[in-house]
Amino acid sequence: MIPWPGWAYLALLALVGLSGFALALRAGQPKPLAALRLLAVGVLAWGVVLYFRDAGAGLGFAAALFAAVLVLAHKSTTDAQQARELGLGRAGRAGVAINGLLALPAVALGALAIWARHGG
Repeated sequence: MIPWPGWAYLALLALVGLSGFALALRAGQPKPLAALRLLAVGVLAWGVVLYFRDAGAGLGFAAALFAAVLVLAHKSTTDAQQARELGLGRAGRAGVAINGLLALPAVALGALAIWARHGG
């Protein structure tokens, strides 16, 4: 059973993923790239579910989690460069940074789900 903080975090991840997808499409970015980023957030959400259900995760999920981290790291770097180019103020740059940091707990929980199956 997933506790309510887990559900709240999953809702936050869904909000971040869907809003990022919508903003990417609105900015004219290619649809496959926007969909890839949304899929990466979905992999992170699946890792959260696996962790809270004590299901463990296999090597296939480990590869997907690694790919998702690479995709989202690239997105965070691109977002930071765009924020600098647009001349966003301190609050805007902090918002961009917080958006990138929201994925870190999901990465950790996904890694713990992998560890629970292979190392724990």
